[in-house]
Amino acid sequence: MSDSSQPSDSSSKSPAPPTKSLEPSKLWQIDGKYYDLEPFLEKHPGGRRFLEQTRGTDCTALFHSTHLHDRVPLGTLRTYYVGDVADYAPRYDFDGDGFYPTLKRRVRDHFVATARESGEKGAAVRTAHHGTRAFFGRFVGFYLLFAALSVGALGFGQWWCALLWGPIAFALGGYGHEAMHAGVFRTVRANRALALCTLDFMGVSSFVFTAMHVPLHHVYTNEPSVDPDIEVHFPLVREFEGQKRMPFHRLQHVYAWVLYFITFPVLWVADVIAAASGWWFGPYGKMERPRWRETLSFLAFKALSASVWYVLPYFLLPWREALLMQTLMIGGAGLMVQGTFALSHQNALAMNLAHAPNPHPRDWGVGQMVTSVDFQHGHWLPVTLFGGLGYQIEHHLFPTISYSRLHEIAPIVRATCEEFGVPYHYYPSAWSALVAHYRFLRDMGRPGAHEAPVASLAEDVR
Repeated sequence: MSDSSQPSDSSSKSPAPPTKSLEPSKLWQIDGKYYDLEPFLEKHPGGRRFLEQTRGTDCTALFHSTHLHDRVPLGTLRTYYVGDVADYAPRYDFDGDGFYPTLKRRVRDHFVATARESGEKGAAVRTAHHGTRAFFGRFVGFYLLFAALSVGALGFGQWWCALLWGPIAFALGGYGHEAMHAGVFRTVRANRALALCTLDFMGVSSFVFTAMHVPLHHVYTNEPSVDPDIEVHFPLVREFEGQKRMPFHRLQHVYAWVLYFITFPVLWVADVIAAASGWWFGPYGKMERPRWRETLSFLAFKALSASVWYVLPYFLLPWREALLMQTLMIGGAGLMVQGTFALSHQNALAMNLAHAPNPHPRDWGVGQMVTSVDFQHGHWLPVTLFGGLGYQIEHHLFPTISYSRLHEIAPIVRATCEEFGVPYHYYPSAWSALVAHYRFLRDMGRPGAHEAPVASLAEDVR
């Protein structure tokens, strides 16, 4: 990225105090500067939810990774600038000729070129990396199949419909996950509606998911005490070296799958607790509570999902049959969710159990490369069934790009990795990634294995 990433040139000046009497907890910090984005909340193209959940934090990494086309956002920031952060010491460099700035320019150039070849002009070029028409068409087909399987399982007790329901539900959840990142459609309302009719309808709050997933997991991937995705299972499952190993962890590679199986009912309850308390599974998961409109939507979809998936079956089928359908559907979906997310980040490669040194510790993109894993590239059908998570590396580097377009940039990422000497972790199949996760759980549960102090692990990852 060019030097324009700094909204104002203060390199030769001492930090200036904020021009407004506002607390840092009410401001947004980007590149060592404070911004008061309160007047911009309703104007933000990605919706106010992202800004509300990051108020009072350093949003530098989130800003640069979210905005593939950053010229306009950088110009907008200048309008809301209020002062400099005293004694600011950046952890990462987002400008210059490092790995991530170089990769971002190349990816941006690719989408600009393809957009112009397709006849796009003006502002449409900046949103051309969203979902394709074929991607939308597949969504309609999958949703119709989802509805048919739901009727077959809940209305007629067809076990094979219940068995297929989980994978199809997860595929739709991949669309919801992408919509939550503002990657499917070009408008906030369309993405929000898609997230509601997929994630929220199935009982997983897109509001809570956004609050935890975007500003924490995506910025601090696999970092102890910060990334909720590797903290949430402890003490039942040990997933990084700094966590205390307990005797029962010896069997975690066996019983973890039972925990995965009950993911959906656990998340249903956890969402309610988080929305009410402002905390999600521990001190690392602080979030802003929903506003009244968000609260109404949250409660409505919690009631709807509970009614359809947990209550309705017992009115339509004999209770034993209803319990079987519910178990196959909800349990199967839980296995798909936890199992697939785990393939991308919870294995020996992404957890750096070999303690390989980070070749570029000040490059945020390299941090994402060494903590993420790709698997099962190829035909759109398996990619869709796994919710697009097979391109997890590319997704973490550029979260607002539709996964229907990530196969276009994977070769660019690989080539840039080779140029800068950065590892690119890839399993050729979902099965090989699943085996790697199983072995990781087994090894992390063995007595005396992988018990390095947290500080050592953090230093290696960074």
